[in-house]
Amino acid sequence: MIGTLLARPLELMEDNFRRPTGRAGRFFGNLMAVQHRSLTEWTIEHMDVRGRHRVLDVGCGGGMAVKLLSRRAAQGFVAGVDYSMAMVEQAVRRNLPAVAHGRVEVRHGDCSQLPYEDASFDQVCAIETFYFWPDPLAGLAEAYRVLKPGGQLAITLEMSREAADDPSLTQRFFGRRFTERSERAGLHILSGDDLVDRLTKAGFQDARFVSEPRRSLGWVCALARK
Repeated sequence: MIGTLLARPLELMEDNFRRPTGRAGRFFGNLMAVQHRSLTEWTIEHMDVRGRHRVLDVGCGGGMAVKLLSRRAAQGFVAGVDYSMAMVEQAVRRNLPAVAHGRVEVRHGDCSQLPYEDASFDQVCAIETFYFWPDPLAGLAEAYRVLKPGGQLAITLEMSREAADDPSLTQRFFGRRFTERSERAGLHILSGDDLVDRLTKAGFQDARFVSEPRRSLGWVCALARK
């Protein structure tokens, strides 16, 4: 009975982590922006973002990464793309001064068809969204297309395969539940090696990963260059 009562709120929460919509989506968008800030800052520390770089955040959510990236690329340009209109609107509000000055842009779009020309960006990142890409290789091909030669891609996940298999009680409970629901939804929890393999298959070079296995559910960030 308790499980049944909890099921719908949990499903609503997970659905809005995937694609925030309506009032609940706006709430979870702000929640994720705060919750994932440390993960975002950690990712940016591993990216080679410079002052005049053009940077794209794929699946930008509420725009926290866009805001932090725009501070690094202070003389450059930062774009965000998200397939939730609620998140596009929230990201614009979060970055309104930079948007008004033409330093930031947020568009409605999809990872499999990015609304930018070839070789447009020095850096592309996807933070805590790769789980949800319907066709990961197609999305990686698009990231490759919009990157300049030598440009860098960063894919970060808050939960890795290694953490899902962790024997500790906390990791096992959350890892098993997330993994089971993900598999039913056609999603996959990946290891650092899995991410490197996918980046290599997509044509990226010098693919590697860094991880923080004791942070949250096992942070992992895969990095590669075009």
